[in-house]
Amino acid sequence: MAASYVLKLLIDHLQQAQHSLATTVPTILAVVLAARYLVGFLDGIIYWSFNQSYLDYIFRYKLQNEITFRFQQKISDLDLAYFEDPATQDLITKTRDTMQWRLPEFLRSFSYFIIAILGYLVAFVVLVPYGWWLPVLLSFMVLPRLFLQAKFGAIQWSLWGSGAPQSKKLWYLNYLLQEPLTVREVRITGSSEALLEKFRNMQEFLFRLNKKGLDLYLRVLVIPPLLETLVLFAIAWRFLPQVTGGALTIGSFTLLVSMLDQLGSRAANASSQFAHIYENSLYADHYFEFLALPDLIPKAANPVSLGEPAPPRIEFRNVSFRYRGSERLALDNVSFAIAPGESVALVGHNGAGKTTIVKLLCRFYDPMDGGIFVNGVNLKDVDMREWYRFLGTLFQEFVRYHFSVRENIMLGAPDRNDPAAMKEAARRSGASEFIEQLPGGYEQVLGKEFEDGVDLSGGQWQKIAIARAFYESPPVLILDEPTSAIDAEAEYDIFSNLEQQYKSKTLILVSHRFSTVRNAGKIIVLEQGKIVESGSHDELMRRDGEYAKLFQIQARGYR
Repeated sequence: MAASYVLKLLIDHLQQAQHSLATTVPTILAVVLAARYLVGFLDGIIYWSFNQSYLDYIFRYKLQNEITFRFQQKISDLDLAYFEDPATQDLITKTRDTMQWRLPEFLRSFSYFIIAILGYLVAFVVLVPYGWWLPVLLSFMVLPRLFLQAKFGAIQWSLWGSGAPQSKKLWYLNYLLQEPLTVREVRITGSSEALLEKFRNMQEFLFRLNKKGLDLYLRVLVIPPLLETLVLFAIAWRFLPQVTGGALTIGSFTLLVSMLDQLGSRAANASSQFAHIYENSLYADHYFEFLALPDLIPKAANPVSLGEPAPPRIEFRNVSFRYRGSERLALDNVSFAIAPGESVALVGHNGAGKTTIVKLLCRFYDPMDGGIFVNGVNLKDVDMREWYRFLGTLFQEFVRYHFSVRENIMLGAPDRNDPAAMKEAARRSGASEFIEQLPGGYEQVLGKEFEDGVDLSGGQWQKIAIARAFYESPPVLILDEPTSAIDAEAEYDIFSNLEQQYKSKTLILVSHRFSTVRNAGKIIVLEQGKIVESGSHDELMRRDGEYAKLFQIQARGYR
């Protein structure tokens, strides 16, 4: 606006200074066009270069960081049951696919909308003296553009939302095709072409799905800007005789044309940004819906303290549990107790309920019936952050952190910084032997994800994970198939160290190897979600029941 008004004054001054200037139509148009492009040049420097390039980049980068952090924070706090629910997984896919660009676009469009509205209002006020009907007419001319863009955004969103399950499959195939284990297997089986075909078909399906809305939009896309241009030209042509007749100066006519252009462009931009706000808000809803997911495991209103971490008494009282979507009880009226400092092994066929007991003890789920008690306190009445100070876990599917060896082990207790204990944990797990042979020793980065990383065998990774558990040294250690990838000799050494370190602590072991569980103080045998036997190895062998049968079957395999 300021640039346009300065140009008006300049042109009027030149016109007065040069009485010989012929106010012909070509002269007027030449001056107006020159002024128009000069205004556009200044607008480009101020508005586009500074605002949309520099400020937009800073704004977007900071916002994307915050949005991603909040998403990861919510993921880390999400109840485990959500990860096993297809509807929630679809929501996570929708959120992850759009959060880094749709949310910044929403806020950016809003800021541009405000800027466009301000420019529109200035142009509206300037044009009123030329005739109140001018700004009103041009304002109505942008309504078709606004309607079409909003309609297009809604169509795109509905089509995209309907493709969320396929988007999730595409993400999975993308991950699968890059996973080294998959690459090795499909190369031997010759199934890479089949996977690539599935990937291509999924890409094509999503492409066609999203193209539908674009095809509909393109059919009528040209109509609104064509109408707006014709109206602007007609208005300018209407005022041209007043300029040639001297009733309107060339400067005033230049200002009129500039403001007509500004009002039209700012109104069109405002409508465009408003349509983008509407469209992006549809996608942004998924992000806020995800952040608003309620806790499935209710937090204790008045948590009971368990005191300083020490081996507690753990008791399952008539516990029953069924996974969501399953008709079969995973646990059926299960009752048992673990004394402070006792070692307990859970054995049974796959699906017998062993891992379910571990998940309930970690309070990833709550029992349907019955209760779990720690030192006589219902686990539901305990603050989970306090309970997790008592627990250490090592699952069969442990995490392979592509960090240094030191970081891998010390992540067992991030708040503890004890290099000597870290190296002792590595020695007890049997990992120190190969760690000391690595080029960087305990500072060596593991995995091939980053430069200079060194990959390990499955057994070596498992020893690193066991060292992490040793380093944590919690009052209660839960081991779920902890030595499945380790040879018998190394397994013997690890469990000898476990027995030594956990003489006065609680050890809960889930394993299919009976050589591993036979030294446990108590062995609980599960079958179809029920406890069928319980006792020491010798007691269960004398009873000659399910445990003895399973033990003898496995023992025959080693003869």
